Amino acid sequence: MKHIAFIKQSLLLVAGALAVMLTSCIKDDLAECSKLTLKVEGLNGGEILDITRLGLVTDATLYIFDANKNFLEARELSKDFILAKEEIKLDKYPDNTKLHIVAWGNLKGGNQIITQPKNMDELQLQLKSAEGYAQSPDSLYFGTKEVTSLGSGLVGGDGEVVIRLKTGTYTIKTLGLPNALKAYGLKSASDFDFYIDQTLDTYNNAGVLSGDSVTYNPEGEYDATREWLTKGVIDNESLGGKQNSFAGENLGIKITSNDGTVNRTLYEDVEGNPFEIPEGGRLDVQILFGEDGNISARMRVTPWGVVEEDIIF
Repeated sequence: MKHIAFIKQSLLLVAGALAVMLTSCIKDDLAECSKLTLKVEGLNGGEILDITRLGLVTDATLYIFDANKNFLEARELSKDFILAKEEIKLDKYPDNTKLHIVAWGNLKGGNQIITQPKNMDELQLQLKSAEGYAQSPDSLYFGTKEVTSLGSGLVGGDGEVVIRLKTGTYTIKTLGLPNALKAYGLKSASDFDFYIDQTLDTYNNAGVLSGDSVTYNPEGEYDATREWLTKGVIDNESLGGKQNSFAGENLGIKITSNDGTVNRTLYEDVEGNPFEIPEGGRLDVQILFGEDGNISARMRVTPWGVVEEDIIF
């Protein structure tokens, strides 16, 4: 009987210790159990992957607002902070404070303008422009999160501010450009300019496109056969390459010559498909110049998360 009583007493002591531990975690140190971190997600086929530690996001800014959407602070996260998945501490806010978080990654390149808002509705990210044309943005990542603070962490278990690639990319290449020189009586391939029309220039606080319609006039170069290609400002290819842009649908591909002889905008490829740049995806355009001066285009659209292969039109 004494042996049984001893066992019961031991079990009670263990149960009591567990209760103290759990109570401590729940009441006093719940923030230690419920942490907030930043997560970068990518898509490979149909599978969403955690790509935080690939280092594709080198900086992030968290814009934090209260329950009434009033601006509280902008908190910058370094590359090391992001790679280590360090905790985003909320201990400066009283317990049970509702917070709205809007996150942008890779703003440090400075190729876009972001407002300094007093209210969340005023938070906007806008393309820079030069000489009337939109400039290529950085490879931007975006996400939002609503949390309730508790201690240094948040209510409801571990949470993540998830950000995903927001910008797209495009390439433009020509085929048969020398034909156009003959057909239109032009002397040099450098007489041509190429543009992408009808993309919007602003993302709002929800990551939705708005603002004004703008035009890109990408930098390019000519290969040995006098064909024109967009410069590889992203992947540093020796010849040709991708340019960043905001996403867009029903785009126009415009071709002009310096003397005004050529002024043509294409809205569909040879199969009747409209041009588009998906968020996180890629548009490849090949502009075709026929011997009779006819201008048309082929394209390939690669959605976000699809592994890029060699371009075959």
